[in-house]
Amino acid sequence: MLKALSHGGAMRVLISAFLAVLLATPASARLWKPTPEQVTADYVTITHNKGTEGRVILGWMTSMIVPAVALKQMLEKYVVISIMHTRQTPGGPVTWDEVQGVQLSDGEGQLLKQVQPDAIPPMLVGLMAASDASMRQNSLGKGKVFWSIWEAGSVSACQKGKLVVNYDGEAYSFDTPLPGCPKS
Repeated sequence: MLKALSHGGAMRVLISAFLAVLLATPASARLWKPTPEQVTADYVTITHNKGTEGRVILGWMTSMIVPAVALKQMLEKYVVISIMHTRQTPGGPVTWDEVQGVQLSDGEGQLLKQVQPDAIPPMLVGLMAASDASMRQNSLGKGKVFWSIWEAGSVSACQKGKLVVNYDGEAYSFDTPLPGCPKS
């Protein structure tokens, strides 16, 4: 599985693309003739400008936005979420909050089970580590991304349902099937 991702820097490209999606701001231009993957990537990234409480950027890494077959299969078994919570300080620099208290549920209100760190598949551990390293490098060591892995349960990117991410007093939701999924 990892062999397919390691050739030609595919892992670095994947991580860079995912970080670019996560760091997209609401001011970015709309895509012209977007691919299904681009439509999905746009939908699974939420940017919430909370005014004086900062900005929350939440991303759901789904099988619809990754090119590697092995990773696609893994993302059908797990829900992978990333959250960044930043604040602009009065002097201008950005600070990064520690993200805590995240809970996921399906559209019926059933809580998803978080995967314990020692049970996370190695491919996802590597992906998170590479992403964190890129974030630290791009933010002069200050950037923090909260990653969490959950058993998918009834949540599926291309099946009817919903994913709800509760964080910091908000219930961020994604209706499924996601835009970009093949039509039945």
